[in-house]
Amino acid sequence: MKNKTLMTALAGGIFAATPFAVSADEIQLTGVVRDFLVSHPDMQNPTKDFGVKSGLVKDNLSSDGKPVLVDGHNGVRGMITSASSFNQWFRDTPGVNISIPFSITLDNGEEEAGGLYTFAVEKPNYFFPIDGLGWGDTARDKNGNYRNFYFTYEIQTEFTFIPKDERDYDMTFSFTGDDDIWVFINGKLAVDIGGVHGQAQRSVNLDESAAELGLTEGENYTLDFFFAERHTTESNFRIETTLHLVDIPPTSISPLYD
Repeated sequence: MKNKTLMTALAGGIFAATPFAVSADEIQLTGVVRDFLVSHPDMQNPTKDFGVKSGLVKDNLSSDGKPVLVDGHNGVRGMITSASSFNQWFRDTPGVNISIPFSITLDNGEEEAGGLYTFAVEKPNYFFPIDGLGWGDTARDKNGNYRNFYFTYEIQTEFTFIPKDERDYDMTFSFTGDDDIWVFINGKLAVDIGGVHGQAQRSVNLDESAAELGLTEGENYTLDFFFAERHTTESNFRIETTLHLVDIPPTSISPLYD
C-alpha cells in the first residue's frame, strides 16, 4: 500500500520523541534545487582538476547548517574558486541562483520494514530535475538533448537510530553519482564525494560509525544531504538506504517560486 505515513511532525518542525514508524514502502523527501548560470565561477570551471576530491569541506556543518569549505582548498582544488563562491551553493543568493522545490520518492522494492529504499535516475536517462525552469536549459547531455545543468540540491531529513535488537539489518546510507555529494549525519560528515567527476560511490554504515557520529540507540537524528551538478555532460543520481527517513519540507523558497 502506497503513501503510508512515517510519522507526524509537530508544530515548529519538532518531531515526536518516540521512534518513527517503519512500515512505509516508500518515502518522499522534499528539498531545494538551486539553479546557477554557467557564468558562476564554480560551474563548468575550465581548470583541469577532475576527479573525486575528499576533504574539501569541514567535518561539521556551519552554524546555519551548511557545508564549510576547508581553508587551503581554494583555487583549483575541486574546481572551487573561493570560499565566497562556495557559500552561494546552498544559500539563496539573488541574481546568482534561483531556488525551486523538488521532491524525490525512495521506493522499498522489498515492501517490508528494513528493506532497501532507493531513488535512482541514471544514464541513459540522467538526473535533470529542473529542465525548462530557473535560468533555462543551456547545454546538451550525452544524448544530445538540451538540459538544465549547473544546479545544487539540498535535502534535510530525520530518522531514528533504531536499537539493534529491534531490527535484523544494518542502518546504511549510500550514494552513487556525480558531481559533489556530502551527507552529514547528526551534523557530522558521513559521506564525502567532492569534486567534479564521473559516477562515484560512497556509503556509511551507521552501526559501525555510531561512536564517530555521536549516535545513541533510540534517539532521533538529522541527515543533511548536499549535491551539486557542475559540469557537462552527465548527471547521475542514486540513493540507497535502510534508514526510515522523515520528510522535512523546506521552510523558504526564493520569491520567484513562492
